[in-house]
Amino acid sequence: MSIDQTMGRMPIGFQSVDRVRETVTRRIIDKNTRRVGAPDYDSVVVAGNGIGALSFAARMARSDEFAGKVTIVAPPIEETRKLINGVSLRGRAADYISSAIGCTHTQLVQAITDYGSGKPACYRQTSSMAAQGRDGSWNFSRIGAWQGGHGGSDRPIVYGARNSRVTGGMWDLMADLGIRHIEEKAESAERMRAMANGTRPLLVNATTNPRLLGAEATTPVRMVLAVQVPFMVKPGGIAYPLQSSSAYAPLIRRNGIIDVGYFTPFADPLSPRSTWYGIFARVVDVGSGFDKDEELAIMTDELFGVGDALGLEPDDPDETLARALVPAAGFWGAPASAPGTLELKRAYSGGAPCFYADGMISAALGGLLAAEAVMKGDDADRVVRRALRPLRWHNYIWWVETTRIAVVADALMRLNVNLAMAYPHTAGMRLWAASA
Repeated sequence: MSIDQTMGRMPIGFQSVDRVRETVTRRIIDKNTRRVGAPDYDSVVVAGNGIGALSFAARMARSDEFAGKVTIVAPPIEETRKLINGVSLRGRAADYISSAIGCTHTQLVQAITDYGSGKPACYRQTSSMAAQGRDGSWNFSRIGAWQGGHGGSDRPIVYGARNSRVTGGMWDLMADLGIRHIEEKAESAERMRAMANGTRPLLVNATTNPRLLGAEATTPVRMVLAVQVPFMVKPGGIAYPLQSSSAYAPLIRRNGIIDVGYFTPFADPLSPRSTWYGIFARVVDVGSGFDKDEELAIMTDELFGVGDALGLEPDDPDETLARALVPAAGFWGAPASAPGTLELKRAYSGGAPCFYADGMISAALGGLLAAEAVMKGDDADRVVRRALRPLRWHNYIWWVETTRIAVVADALMRLNVNLAMAYPHTAGMRLWAASA
């Protein structure tokens, strides 16, 4: 169901909010794409079922040229309570996903959380340094709001939702778009080409297999360590510096690197008792000699300890806790796709996943813009790389701050959070919050 089709049943105020969101998204599309000519392809076959793959496929399927000619090759989405992949869906990412599918924020959030748009949303982001005392207790420096100000924004900044439920909800909303789904793992370009509903198909790789369509794999120079779990509120309620409808980022400096924490409102149909989510992430150089198991154990203690100090307790961690070591793609310079193919995941990935809440928004915007470019005969690689440059730049600066100048960042955070987080974090509000 498209935005236009649903407008007649919604209050005028709500109609205007979603029209503003769609208008702003349309401007971004028009700014980054150009009409070169007719599409070079008559069909598309997409390998993968992540946010980028589904955003791309949905937008293609809604076009006149590719209606009924979109095929997705991927196993069914596996729903699990374990928090695998991202959980922080930026409000602006919801704009892009809604635009790709043709739905409203409320429909999207309802599909992924079983709640209306306000339940798992935050409207303010705060941060401070955190340190563990000799007695084991956690202490926090003076907090500051780096987005949303003292009273909070009137726009949702982040929604807390499990990644597999986001993609599952997207699938639910895409049910009437006529997309053919072949429930198997894509194995080769030849096999994908045979599945196409056309004679000139575009083969799209949105999987974690960089060699699927014959591209060369690059060797990562950085790795991201991350631990994350859903939380329940303890009987006494949440404790300062955690605040309702706000995301809080506690930063812990140890061994020359800052472990980045993030706690945000959360909703998940598979963990209905959980109303908060928490993560700690750390970026390390590949050749630094780090001990994976030791680092993950330390970060898990940080996650549980800080959570406890904030009035939270893990919800069934044996089932829900996820620990990961993820290779990081380069910040810049992804090579172009081979003729007849689109390396979509490579085009929108950049920097350090699970680290700056940038994975979902990069995938959503990358998938949407790639589809628009293909429909206009434009160069999808160029379009996605150009449009995502600000996101990569912000990710890069955050990496520098937390791994290369951690001592300076720590001192600035203790001196003045607003100053320390002014650029690119506060200045990047438009890359976080929904446009209305």
